[in-house]
Amino acid sequence: MDTETSQDRRTTTSLDPLTPATQRGIDDPALVLIVDDDLIGLGLMIAYLRDYNIAITTATAGAEGLELARRDHPDLILLDLRMPVLDGFAVLDRLQAADSTRDIPVLLLTAHDDLDSRVRGFELGAADYLTKPVAEAELHARVTAHLHRRRLVADLEQRLRAYEQRYGPLDTGEIPDTDRFALRRQEVTRLYQARQLLRERLTDPPTLNDLAQLLGTNQPRLSRGFRDLFGTTVFGFIREARLVRARQLLVETCWPIKSIALEVGYRNTGDLSRGIKERFGMTPSELRDRL
Repeated sequence: MDTETSQDRRTTTSLDPLTPATQRGIDDPALVLIVDDDLIGLGLMIAYLRDYNIAITTATAGAEGLELARRDHPDLILLDLRMPVLDGFAVLDRLQAADSTRDIPVLLLTAHDDLDSRVRGFELGAADYLTKPVAEAELHARVTAHLHRRRLVADLEQRLRAYEQRYGPLDTGEIPDTDRFALRRQEVTRLYQARQLLRERLTDPPTLNDLAQLLGTNQPRLSRGFRDLFGTTVFGFIREARLVRARQLLVETCWPIKSIALEVGYRNTGDLSRGIKERFGMTPSELRDRL
């Protein structure tokens, strides 16, 4: 089984699953470690995930799973609770106790959906729970949701480091070192929240002042942070997001240009057509026909 698993994972991804997490790029397939002594269930989960952009490594015992987690630092762990010698609770406890594995999200697998097990798992630091037999749709949805969240956090940390290397600390003043990083991270998180809110309200975005108030900051600080972190002004981002969304609707739907214009916040088709022509070098009709 182990040999077949190794061959399968290497033919379904371009990434060697043994590549350390620190060397995996943001666009590389995520690495998922499955720890389960039930070979049938293990095979099903591999089959469910193999068609997605996910590299898989496996262990059939708790001790082996701990060793792989420490060595490979996967992006996510699927961990069965009921295993001999070292069960899932013991493995989770040891993962949480080690600095090198504490931040890896762990999804617990169990055939018994009882409240006590769920509570104990969450108390030990589990990120989520799945009841066996696991449905393919639910497995994929939960795995991708946690992987996406982890990639967002990693991207945030990377942007924060790049920002501070170029511009210095986001916060100034006499702030204890123990609190400084948390405050800087809060500031960058606020900017990401601003960007997400604008995406959700493309048809009727808030004014810059209203957006700043919603996020608990002021207009100059929001403008400066947005420009420095994302390389564009708030209004430049709105325009780009509208045009990208319009392009998507042109490609994926048969909606009239007028309906698309209203959907993304343009009051007339002329403004949208000019914007698309400037951004993509084609008229909406040309863009739709070509794609």
